Amino acid sequence: MLLIFGLKGYVRQLAIVMLVCQNCGNPAAHRVEERTKKFTLFFVPLFQVSRKQSLTCTFCAQTTKITAEQAARYGSMGSGTPSTIEPAPRA
Repeated sequence: MLLIFGLKGYVRQLAIVMLVCQNCGNPAAHRVEERTKKFTLFFVPLFQVSRKQSLTCTFCAQTTKITAEQAARYGSMGSGTPSTIEPAPRA
């Protein structure tokens, strides 16, 4: 019997917000993204294995890991006055 299984990654853009980047110091748009991995059997995604949120600067391409709560907060922010990025808490 032959079983075909594996993992497939998905990227979903949650929002785009204006922030001052910690890396380059420029006020730039940042993409709030959610990356998930799903277990597949015969190329059909069955269940989620992992979920990670990140913030990516569109100017310098610096990616910062953020928590789900921070992603929800950034997702509810509108484009307005640039603010600074809070560092993710260490676990």
